[in-house]
Amino acid sequence: MVLWLAGLAPAADGLAQYGAVATVEREIPATNTLDATAAGTEVKVADRIVAQTMNELLQRAAGTRVVQSGAQGEPFCLRLRGAPCDQTTVLFGDAPISNPDTGAFDLSLIPLEAVDGFQVFRGGAPTWISQGAIGGVLRLLPREVTHNVLGARVTAGSFGSWRANLYGGYAGDRFQFFGTGGAAGAKNDFPFRFDNGTVFDPTDDEERRRQNADFREGFGSSNMVVETSDKSQLRLVFLGVGRERGLPGAGARLALRARDQTTRLIGSASWTQEDDGEFPYRLQLLTSYDYGRNRVDDRFAEIGTGGGRLTDDRNNSIFARAASEVEVQRWLELTAIASARYFFRNPDDELASMPERDSDRLTLSGTIEANFNGRIGDVLFELRPSVLLSWTRTFVTFIDLGNERENQSSDFLPTYRVGGAVAPLEWLSLRGSVSSGFRLPNTLQLFGNRSTILANPELRPEKSLAYDAGITLRGHRELLSGYLAVGYFLSNVDNQIRFRRTSQFTLIAENIEGARNQGVEAEVRGGISPHFLITGELTWTQARDDSTGNQLPGQPELVAFVSPEGHTLDLSERVSDLLVFVEVNHIGRSFADPANLVVIGARTTFAVGIGALFFDGALGLGFRADDLFDVRGQDLLGFPLPGRRYSGRVTYERSW
Repeated sequence: MVLWLAGLAPAADGLAQYGAVATVEREIPATNTLDATAAGTEVKVADRIVAQTMNELLQRAAGTRVVQSGAQGEPFCLRLRGAPCDQTTVLFGDAPISNPDTGAFDLSLIPLEAVDGFQVFRGGAPTWISQGAIGGVLRLLPREVTHNVLGARVTAGSFGSWRANLYGGYAGDRFQFFGTGGAAGAKNDFPFRFDNGTVFDPTDDEERRRQNADFREGFGSSNMVVETSDKSQLRLVFLGVGRERGLPGAGARLALRARDQTTRLIGSASWTQEDDGEFPYRLQLLTSYDYGRNRVDDRFAEIGTGGGRLTDDRNNSIFARAASEVEVQRWLELTAIASARYFFRNPDDELASMPERDSDRLTLSGTIEANFNGRIGDVLFELRPSVLLSWTRTFVTFIDLGNERENQSSDFLPTYRVGGAVAPLEWLSLRGSVSSGFRLPNTLQLFGNRSTILANPELRPEKSLAYDAGITLRGHRELLSGYLAVGYFLSNVDNQIRFRRTSQFTLIAENIEGARNQGVEAEVRGGISPHFLITGELTWTQARDDSTGNQLPGQPELVAFVSPEGHTLDLSERVSDLLVFVEVNHIGRSFADPANLVVIGARTTFAVGIGALFFDGALGLGFRADDLFDVRGQDLLGFPLPGRRYSGRVTYERSW
């Protein structure tokens, strides 16, 4: 349904613009189009006939772990190779929309209608998008069009869920535009098992329906490209989301009146010039602005302790960068990037006894990479050494025991990556890399949330050293196409930040000696003719706390996903395609606490779906059923998940 087979083509239309300058006669078999030496997966939203969500699509990439707090409209984030969510950098195009100041990025705020697909890079990332992240990079690709289109889509499902949007695009010779706008909502009153706050005593458990979990939102997105010359273009990208929702709390401690309002506005402008002459090059100038506003009404202190909250926190982030790639020789490409980011936080709590002052952070970075590539006999090779130098200055204020305190610090954080790949055969490649990374403490960890999280301004940045190796088999023979990739990874993190419980309802972030993440990941994408497709991934991860030997909270050892899919393609003048798919997703047992006493049980869910396209794709009908066997389960420190649910979709699209 939504499978993009990277093995079937060297690059998809929506991804080709992000490729490198240098080319060789034969490509090194890889799982991504950006860097053959990196562990990366690309997923393109190819069909939108059947309802789907971002968290469902992310499960298709190896090494990923989607951490959820409930049903549609409730936050979720992405862990990569055992690293916490806030160690994953999120980009919208080339502009970062997550940063260490705001913590883990809530991916539920990104409407799937606004993206063409995404790239997931685990461990060290390609220089063009690297931010020095420990876990890796998730890059969302703004949606584009290659032809004129106008359409509408309506989706409805269980627990009062609904979604509707209008979209349109124009593809001229020197001007392209895509825009979409819509709204969504849900009651999310799904049944769950309430344990009455006694985790270890199941005798008093009872089934209840989730309350105060409803949401409604509006969203809009646009992507405009103007050809400013034969060699250059200007790109303007915008994304806006506004959401109002309830804060239902964990399954063991319900909240019936707490509410949250979130506004996110993201805009970027980039100018790019490319030349394929004697010395091919690419030059890019980019700037972006990211505004976030979060209002929490918990005046009855249902979510945390320490009294009620009535907050109106605002975050502003300004980012700018200049980047260039040039092929100085057929075997050598050089990349240089300079960037700056300024983050400004304005907190406000009407019920606080003492107002909190503003905080800010300035980060300057510079990157240099050399890409040596070519062939020795019939063997293709690629070697990419790079260095990223970052300097950051942080000023934070916080309230501690009724007193205002402030902390100012600066850090110089150099990181590096050396990646290599060889292809002795047309269908076989070997890759490996060594990389370092860093992560600065975020605002939540530095000065708490005025309730359950206590302040700790003495936190030190995390630093990592990671190793990665893998083998990829990719090719095409008669009706068979696709790739199979298997890899091993090892990451050691110094000064790992984790939360420690200080009382029944309060936590504090602390640096521990370190953590060690290692594992094996495998993924397959393939097809037997265009009629039968399959995608699958399996990741085994051992994420350990060096100080205790315990498994890190929230990280299961085994995660697996598989989805076979069948298409009829054109059956008649009226029936353009009929499709059917099955999805199986397994998430192994994990722990909610550092001591490994509170268990989050393993769960395996099944989903099925059918869809149909009529009249040359103008009319689409789709239906899917998720969690067929009503497993339900819980995630993220006891937040219950919805069980069996259904959704239907109607799409009308006119293209020319």
